[in-house]
Amino acid sequence: MGSSVEQEETVIRIVDKLLCQAIAYNASDIHLEPTEQNLRVRFRLDGLLYDQESLPASVMKQVISRIKVLSNINIAEKRIPQDGKFRIVNEHKEIDLRVSTFPSYYGEKVVIRILDRSQNMLSLDMLGFQTAMREQFEQLINRSSGFLLVVGPTGSGKTTTLYAVLSVLNVPEKNIITLEDPIEYNLHGITQGQIHPEAGFTFERGMRALLRQDPDIVLVGEIRDKETAQIAIEASLTGHLVLSTVHTNDAPSVIIRLMDVGVKPFLLNASITGVLAQRLARVICPSCRVEYKATEQEQAILNRLDIKIPVLYRGKGCERCLGLGYKGRTGIFELLPMTNKLRSLIVQNPSFDAIYAQACKDGMQSLLYDGAQKVQQGIITLEELIRAIS
Repeated sequence: MGSSVEQEETVIRIVDKLLCQAIAYNASDIHLEPTEQNLRVRFRLDGLLYDQESLPASVMKQVISRIKVLSNINIAEKRIPQDGKFRIVNEHKEIDLRVSTFPSYYGEKVVIRILDRSQNMLSLDMLGFQTAMREQFEQLINRSSGFLLVVGPTGSGKTTTLYAVLSVLNVPEKNIITLEDPIEYNLHGITQGQIHPEAGFTFERGMRALLRQDPDIVLVGEIRDKETAQIAIEASLTGHLVLSTVHTNDAPSVIIRLMDVGVKPFLLNASITGVLAQRLARVICPSCRVEYKATEQEQAILNRLDIKIPVLYRGKGCERCLGLGYKGRTGIFELLPMTNKLRSLIVQNPSFDAIYAQACKDGMQSLLYDGAQKVQQGIITLEELIRAIS
């Protein structure tokens, strides 16, 4: 009897230590993957996965069961994927943990998403905007109406940017309502709606209901289809500021994507005020940053990209950055404000190249240009720029 109690206490200690270590490292996710020999442990740090010390096979099942118990997941059910969540207090901070299980050959793989509000409630000036672009972006978000889109692939920081925007706009005189799937963080003073398609609460239905709630500012998690796009556009044309995201690689592609799903060009013209495209790049650790001369290979890349930079920077690796040479992440941005010339072009059903050329003529700086500035300033490495925008 005593030995099973001791084993249970050991498993509790292992899980507690694992969570505390991941939080101390500022990991965004913990991956626990059963293999033939052991339980593989990886932390996602600044967007990339790194192996940690694995756990022995003898405690593998108990560790996974412990996490399932904490997150209110059925421990007897191992054949289907399940989701759950729980909350812990770490160094006086409340941290939400979202848990997802996935049946695999050697047992259930578990991924724990760490939602540390203090890490993610960023202000606009912490996102990595160059001054001129931030001022231009602030003008767009301070308009009383319009349709503003933030675009990029999964994991490019779109939600963080939109939450930073909402924190700027969140004043008692404004009624702000969101429709999200899922709600990443609870925002004080804002009404947040969680989509439940299986219960019939879809983005489309949610948008129609939301507009009867007398909102000033609306955030729709993602524009996925023509219906949601149409309602968002109608809302922006009737005196609301509408914020949303679309999965495209750059700002000009949004116009093509929305026309492809059936939105009429004249509606895009009337509603869209601006598009922000973004990526996340790891920041060189300031404690061990050194400058160096570009290698032949790097110089060839610089020449190909038509970037002239006298010296490059990288992190040597130190205790502060766990030997990685990187600490934290910053945004690389491309801001497309709608201009009169662009509006008159859109009515002609233009190609992507025509939109991109006009946007550049109107002063849009590309993701590559913004990233190259950050390489020159010693904020990111050339290697990281290539990784982020390719």
